[in-house]
Amino acid sequence: MAAGCPGHAANVRMSKSSSERQQSKVFGEVAEIYHRVRPGYPEDLYDWILETSRVDDGELLIDVGCGTGKASIPFVRRGFTVVGIEPDPMMARIASRELNEFDTFSIEQCTLDDFGNASSEAGLMYAGQSWHWMNPDTRFECAASALRPDGWLCVFWNRPEEMHHSFDLEMDAVYEELAPQFNDDSFKVRLPGSKSVISADSPIEEFDLSRFFGDVHTFEASWEQTISSEEHVQNLLTQSDHRMLEEELRTELLGRVGEVINNAGGGYKQLFTTHAYAAKLSV
Repeated sequence: MAAGCPGHAANVRMSKSSSERQQSKVFGEVAEIYHRVRPGYPEDLYDWILETSRVDDGELLIDVGCGTGKASIPFVRRGFTVVGIEPDPMMARIASRELNEFDTFSIEQCTLDDFGNASSEAGLMYAGQSWHWMNPDTRFECAASALRPDGWLCVFWNRPEEMHHSFDLEMDAVYEELAPQFNDDSFKVRLPGSKSVISADSPIEEFDLSRFFGDVHTFEASWEQTISSEEHVQNLLTQSDHRMLEEELRTELLGRVGEVINNAGGGYKQLFTTHAYAAKLSV
């Protein structure tokens, strides 16, 4: 691993106990719920990654911030050897459990900054819904140091599209009353999607600014999911911004949110787009 990769520093906000809880590390508090309700990724994404990177099933893959293993399962089922990197012990435990039947999956309970076991050996490093939690000052350098000379980095995430629902105004009023700090959020229907996964104006620009990777290839695929009020609330339980709220406030907020959706029929349809960016190591 390249020298000088400091530990990850998360942007913590809202909770009075924020000095004791890092926003990037609250997912383990609800790891089982996270695994059950967070959506996976379309198969077309994996086809695109493999066609673009041309990695074969004999190469090592690294899943950065692997969580409960959702992004790794399709690769392992296709015969790849995958090392997951996950600092949270509860998330890592579920990933190990879910992929226990495959002897081609292992997990390192550490951050990307601290990872070095597969240095300069991997054909592909990927991050599903997790790249924004990596240290922005070192993540591209650390990725480059873990890849072989012709290796690839791919970052991807599911993003909920802005839609109009019958309960939007009522939902806005609930958040205005109980959590007005969320007013600037991009999506009025607050679902797990993508936070800012980049520090530059675009993912392509950030790849370019890193100077470690070549031309960036892109992928998009849209899909729809019907979400019940219970699934919506359970999803919000796994969102870091909601988790950083004080427990009493979060309980009241999510109870009111569930009531709003139940009063509007108990569910709704939501459009998501899966975005991916991949580039080959150039140094």
